[in-house]
Amino acid sequence: MRIFFSCIFCFLAVGFAIGQVETQTIKGQVIDKDTREPLIGANVILLKSAPIVGVQTDENGQFLLPNIAIGRRAVQISFVGYATFTSEEFILNSVKESVLNIELKESSALSEVVVTASNNTNSSMNDLAVVSARSFSVEETERIPTAANDPGRMAMVYPGVAQGRDDSENQIIIRGNSPFGILWRLEGVDIPNPNHFALPGSSGGGITVFSAQLLNRSDFFTGGMPAEYGNCMTGAFDIHFRKGNMDNREYRVKAGILGLDFATEGPIVKGRSSYLVNYRYSTLGLLNYMGVYLVGPRVINAFQDLSFNIVTHSKDNKKTFTVFGLGGLSLQHNQPVADPLERDPTNPRDVQEWLRPSNMGTIGMTYTAPVGERGYIKWVAAGIGSFIGRTYDTLDVADVRYNYQSARYRDTRLTSSLTYHVKWGEKTRFKAGITANFIAFEANKTAAPRASLSDITAMQSKYGLIFDDKGKTQTAQAFASINREFGDKLSISAGFHALYLALNGTKSLDPRAAMKYRLAKNQTVSLAVGQYSQMMALPVYSLRDQINVTTFVNRDLEMPRAWHYIVGYQFVTKSFWKFGIEGYLQQLSHLPVGNNGFAMLNYQENFPEEDMSSVGLGRNMGIDMTVEKFFANRFYLLATGSVFDSKYRALDNVWYNSAFDDQFSAALTVGREWVRNSGNVLQTGIRFMYNGGFTYTPNDAVKSAASGEYAPLEGAYYSERTPNYFRPDARISYRINKAKTAWVLSLDLQNVANYINYETVGFDANTNKINITRNGDTLVPIFSAQLDF
Repeated sequence: MRIFFSCIFCFLAVGFAIGQVETQTIKGQVIDKDTREPLIGANVILLKSAPIVGVQTDENGQFLLPNIAIGRRAVQISFVGYATFTSEEFILNSVKESVLNIELKESSALSEVVVTASNNTNSSMNDLAVVSARSFSVEETERIPTAANDPGRMAMVYPGVAQGRDDSENQIIIRGNSPFGILWRLEGVDIPNPNHFALPGSSGGGITVFSAQLLNRSDFFTGGMPAEYGNCMTGAFDIHFRKGNMDNREYRVKAGILGLDFATEGPIVKGRSSYLVNYRYSTLGLLNYMGVYLVGPRVINAFQDLSFNIVTHSKDNKKTFTVFGLGGLSLQHNQPVADPLERDPTNPRDVQEWLRPSNMGTIGMTYTAPVGERGYIKWVAAGIGSFIGRTYDTLDVADVRYNYQSARYRDTRLTSSLTYHVKWGEKTRFKAGITANFIAFEANKTAAPRASLSDITAMQSKYGLIFDDKGKTQTAQAFASINREFGDKLSISAGFHALYLALNGTKSLDPRAAMKYRLAKNQTVSLAVGQYSQMMALPVYSLRDQINVTTFVNRDLEMPRAWHYIVGYQFVTKSFWKFGIEGYLQQLSHLPVGNNGFAMLNYQENFPEEDMSSVGLGRNMGIDMTVEKFFANRFYLLATGSVFDSKYRALDNVWYNSAFDDQFSAALTVGREWVRNSGNVLQTGIRFMYNGGFTYTPNDAVKSAASGEYAPLEGAYYSERTPNYFRPDARISYRINKAKTAWVLSLDLQNVANYINYETVGFDANTNKINITRNGDTLVPIFSAQLDF
């Protein structure tokens, strides 16, 4: 509570800050979205300016608007034969220049076509994505309460997305699917779980390794992805880094409860090349060393990461070469109660010591160059590595240590991709690409089942090898898609994605198709259908037979597949309100299933320890609804609601609820700004999340009593449900602009109502009962101070 009151005092103090209105520069480049060619003579207008402020782009497609009053600003770019672009309102501060890179889309109409601002704001950067997709900006990750500049936590307010079981993690559930089906992509290459405190067998963790200082506008998908996205069944994050300022050096320092950030950017060769670097170190680790534990009693969380992006343009400004990198180290350490006599043997945190290291890194390069007059290629090469470890020990009252689980998972790969994009005439576009991965992997796990926390010694005799595999393999992917526009109303896309895994010779060929029809200037109807296949994480193929340990029981598993059928309608008003609704059906097949109702799609993390067959089926169906007010006139709102049904068919050919059949999810995010005469800004926001409770399987009392271990009640798989999930978060920030410095002081309050959610379902052999534990996070204050200079 001392931290909380200190944060409040800081806000009261800065509330009396005074200053004068400052000015800043808006600059950038305008290019053709399809050919990447600079557009010469495009008109750039500053909106809400009196008199009108405007300029035309030069021979390199670049523009400069100097001496613009700070605050929220927006620009409009128009060019004959192209759809007019209106930007979202962005923050212009007194120290940091705003650099905008605008891509205009050629219009098939004979005259200039004006597209409303809402068609640009938050629409996908990939314009072949017509359903279940939206883009997000750095500013969006900053203003949403407790998003913590994390794309994973931010996405929890989007339609079709629900918070995972643990408040301290950024696990997201998309349309009733397991988190393992989510793809992360960085600069065109697929990367492993990019999270600190990464969870094995999942796409989530504690907080993403991405630094908000490097993020450019990026895409998030909840289904119906275009043909270029493969090896995923559920959704995808397509992350892009921005380029640094090519004319002036800028610095940013940020300090808060979560970490210390140091960022710098500037020119290497002025006007042609730039660097952008950010280093972050966990403040949580510093607080732990002082005896302050925010995550849990005696839980140490430490992380650090480094990100960079170096961009070089050719002299004619048509070719671009980049070198990018991302790396993170993290460790979670749960310490037992120091005095053995004070340990409660029924409380896991009292008697257990956990060590959970997770490290990942990516370094790569891209080369983009024109091919002919209406096409270009992009080549990407990268080296990628990840490591996740687990060591779990229990200590008894005599302080004797027993290890009940040790695991390590390592994945190192070299990847290369080549993409070709060409426009045939004004109405037809073609895109194709190939990707190859060369992978070295290791999976090792030994474990002992536990009947109860107080009798761990009795289980040591069952300690055995689960995974033990090391090897090399390759994957290959290819895609092709073609898009045809019919006037300004109808657009149709078709394509395919192919995936091959050399480890077991499995492969898939996934067709995709989509259509978008404009009913009116501000109304659209969209349809998408396609198949999505995904190979299992490599440790899944590494499970050994418990009797014949030389046999890998799941080596021949097929790739799970999902057909997505999606229809959507969207209506946008001139006052920046958007109303959207989507209905979807997902039909899943080739799902790994086992005995006792087991199905891998019910896993949220870890790797199955079951002998499985690829004969399971699944079905997800539902409706997502959105009401959104884009940030304008100092106000924004995002209200989303989803109702859905998630089922799977087990090995017994009976349909059951899935583990993620929460039935509904809803979120409301509202924010408001107040501008003072000095130009300083007070911003407030609140977020509510309300989801259905997750399902679980009751135990068979007779069988559990006889074996002393959990035994599922046959035929009642995932028939019980925990209470609903509810969490309100709040945020307040204050922006101060001076001539040579700009400050942002912010306070986020996670779970501001201090409502503790149900999080864990476990079995206690001593009572022969299922225990539903209410151990979600209490109120967590997150204070930060950011300085630009």
